[in-house]
Amino acid sequence: MHLLLLLFSYVAAIQTEPGAIPPHWGFYVGDDARRIRYCGICQVWKPDRAHHCSVCNRCVLNMDHHCPWINNCVGFYNRKFFIQALFFANSCLLNMLIQILFPLLVNSRNRYSRGMDTNARVSGLLLLAVLIIGVLLGLIPFSRFHWHLLVSNSTTIESLDVVNKEHSRFNIGARRNIEQVFGSNFLFWWLPCHTSSTQPVGDGVRWRRHYLKNDNLSLI
Repeated sequence: MHLLLLLFSYVAAIQTEPGAIPPHWGFYVGDDARRIRYCGICQVWKPDRAHHCSVCNRCVLNMDHHCPWINNCVGFYNRKFFIQALFFANSCLLNMLIQILFPLLVNSRNRYSRGMDTNARVSGLLLLAVLIIGVLLGLIPFSRFHWHLLVSNSTTIESLDVVNKEHSRFNIGARRNIEQVFGSNFLFWWLPCHTSSTQPVGDGVRWRRHYLKNDNLSLI
């Protein structure tokens, strides 16, 4: 089951448009002029949290980063699938690791399997377990980092902005932060699809802000 969900979420992360800037999204009365940024390459005004990707050569709404593993940007509309793929990948690898290690711990007697003696079979299983553990040692911290960004309503790009600390301005509470990515119905957060209740909340252009957070922006 988790393997199927991993495949669906991974393909969805690849195929889903991360978020193009609407051609005439416009400004609103009361907008702070300091927040208005212009992309000279795409020749569009960039909303809050939109950035230009040098790999895709376009601006992306709520851009997190460009991911070579999906050959796509992680942005407003496919970030959910990217995070789901990380979760299901961890789940599948942990399940595989348990299925490998459990028989090795339980079965202490020598056995033969498909013409291979026990030592060869055990060595092969141990090598596979070591490889899985190696992948998990890198994947789990990476997934944990993106989970932290999710619940704090931040992105990889924003987490690197030491001066402005932009990641804190949009933090409106863990539940609402997650809803902005996974949709309003928590019962279907695990589904790798977009429906009326599982698509991101909002339009990727206008963002709610925490009224107590500092709102100083750089002009870059």
